Amino acid sequence: MASLQDVVITGMGIVAPIGVGAEAAWASVEAGRSGVRAVPEIQEAGLPVYIGGDVAQFDPKEYVKPRKSLKVMSRDTQLGFAAAEMAWEHARLEEAKIDPDRLGVTLGSNMFCPEVPELAAACHASDAGAGRFDFTRWGKDGLREVPPLWLLKYLPNMVPAHIGIAHDARGPSNSIVAGDVSALLAIIESADIVARGHADVMIAGGTSSMLDWMDLLWHAGARLSRRVEEPERASRPFDLQRDGMVGGEGAAIFVLELEQHAKARGVTPLARLLGFGRRHEAATESYQPTGRSIELAIQAALEMAGAKSSDVGHVNANGLSTDIDDRIEAAAIRKTLGDIPVTAPKSYFGNVGAASGAVELAVSLLGLERGMIPQTLNYETPDPDCPVNVVTKPTPTQSKTVLALNHRTTGQAVSLLVEAID
Repeated sequence: MASLQDVVITGMGIVAPIGVGAEAAWASVEAGRSGVRAVPEIQEAGLPVYIGGDVAQFDPKEYVKPRKSLKVMSRDTQLGFAAAEMAWEHARLEEAKIDPDRLGVTLGSNMFCPEVPELAAACHASDAGAGRFDFTRWGKDGLREVPPLWLLKYLPNMVPAHIGIAHDARGPSNSIVAGDVSALLAIIESADIVARGHADVMIAGGTSSMLDWMDLLWHAGARLSRRVEEPERASRPFDLQRDGMVGGEGAAIFVLELEQHAKARGVTPLARLLGFGRRHEAATESYQPTGRSIELAIQAALEMAGAKSSDVGHVNANGLSTDIDDRIEAAAIRKTLGDIPVTAPKSYFGNVGAASGAVELAVSLLGLERGMIPQTLNYETPDPDCPVNVVTKPTPTQSKTVLALNHRTTGQAVSLLVEAID
């Protein structure tokens, strides 16, 4: 059995509000260009919060083949599939001839929300008049209006299923649905699978959309920034003037394999996994975590890697832009890592939910390829309750190591220590 440190990243694909593909995404980061805007469809629907980080220039037909598969792909699946195709090409897997039984897929995803227009006919068929919904009519008439393959679009495991079918991956396959920590958990699980020798190659990462109409209607704008008049300035991690998170969508996928396996097929690794931490504190009922789980997750990653706080080049923070989340995270970072440089990629595209850890890690790796720590947008007024060293301009890094963090208000926290390879 190999160790975690033997597992490397050999391919990466990113589909994000700041760009489709690595070069486009980095160009936005380098220019300090936000991907948050007033989303036309949401604004036209009359929702009070109509800003978000959507992938405006994305055409799934460029990546999904056969195209008939699009009929059973939700937006989340389309984003994830496209990112996986990019990662597959980047890692040169087409020429690798991987044994299908040794090729697996594990991704983080949300509970996919149905597209409202698809249920319109079924709802109208269940109308009892005066705006009342008749559940007896739903069972009798409404369900007949639901497309037969409707459910196949909205199962969270559909993303690894479509990727697995496209590339004949018959190895370990899984979906991790754990909110904002899902993508990092999927990467960690995939790395463990490779280290245990249960697969030669794993496709791992996350995909998610927090801009589905049903999700927006269900949550009624809870915890969202109201800075609708200046969308590009709405996501403000650790800033004193932050007023809530911004919804977003996106995907990032990585190819993981043992370093010796990569070298045997003539591929140069991009990065090495060094250590991780997965911790939890009791906050499921209160939604008021103390940040203790974040501290423990950071410490666990350092211990597994045999590293000191001074070995970490920068922290890729969760940086949600809400009061409590930023406050407890900042305190945990300061306590465990001191005055370490901190970047918060959500300032570019908002919260992409279950894909957050993967998309944010991709941004840091793109920076480290260039010897830089990506800047954080919209950090203008330091908050005394957030004592962290936020990087506000592209900054040369003294170390190729990044600690990625994600956490939830229900108490889960995950950290992943990664080192870029020159």
